[in-house]
Amino acid sequence: MMRLGELDLNLKPCEPYLKFWTGHSQTLIGHLIPSDDLFFRPETTTIDLSDGDQLFVSFYQGSQPFTLSLYHGLGGSAQADYMRRSANIAFQMGWNVVLVNHRGVVQPTATGKTYHSGRGEDAETVLRWARQRFSQSKQVALGFSMSGSILLNLLTRQHGQEQPDFAVVVNAPLNLDSASQLLSTGFSKIYDYRFYLMLKKMILDFQTESSAVKLPLAHLPVLAPTRYIDEVYTSKANGFFNALDYYQRCSTWKYLDQIQTPTFVLTAADDPFIDVQDYHRARWSHAVNLTVQQYGGHMGYYAKQTRPWAGFRWLDYYLRTIFQKIVEL
Repeated sequence: MMRLGELDLNLKPCEPYLKFWTGHSQTLIGHLIPSDDLFFRPETTTIDLSDGDQLFVSFYQGSQPFTLSLYHGLGGSAQADYMRRSANIAFQMGWNVVLVNHRGVVQPTATGKTYHSGRGEDAETVLRWARQRFSQSKQVALGFSMSGSILLNLLTRQHGQEQPDFAVVVNAPLNLDSASQLLSTGFSKIYDYRFYLMLKKMILDFQTESSAVKLPLAHLPVLAPTRYIDEVYTSKANGFFNALDYYQRCSTWKYLDQIQTPTFVLTAADDPFIDVQDYHRARWSHAVNLTVQQYGGHMGYYAKQTRPWAGFRWLDYYLRTIFQKIVEL
């Protein structure tokens, strides 16, 4: 087991661009400032899953023996801003790139199942495909937010077995129940309602686009917490009794000491809806290099520079550092 826990990355801290209301300002400004489009034109394909569903992916073949597969957060897609920026970093390093849309994001699923925090087997299937497509390269998996939970479920072998050579996890919820509660508290309700509306639209679109898709019927009110969708829809579509059953069976905080794959984990103490204490209380494997920044919000990490009013994306700086470290290991 590679002991990444003892590795010093020599990172400069993420000094917040705005010093007030840091968790929310970081989260909002990090996503409101425009990001570049992809620097390359990817090919597209579908990857078949064992239950008959498919994943729609975009990929690019580089010149270096590393493949980065990227997995988006809840309500996102392969075209999300953080996905594009991270893919561009890998592209600039000459890596192969695989941008993954989770099941149901592009079109209705054949079985009516959805993506959720426990879909480690789906990431495992992508890794198997990437190992065949880019057979001479090492596999690096990068999961954001909910997809960080997906990767942790794979890395702890709670859901799935085949491992990447390296993994990177950004702002993942470790305890899904506590994250759900924080998401519906205070100003975080704004994000909660946004997630709800995005997921509601996806569900209703898929129900109307194809009558052959057997989705569990759910009455979705005009506005509700995201937990409501997990209660009446996500849990029922995927074999869980209810939302709490789903949260308990797919949370990873109890199993993090079982990780053997070299893994880099990043979170921020001011994340508005992920409790940093979950990270401090967890027993981390020596294979994990954990970075907890005081500021960063939820995947925001927009930091100030020395020049007046200048800012930069600290998350991109972190990922470049990690990718370069992986090359050196």
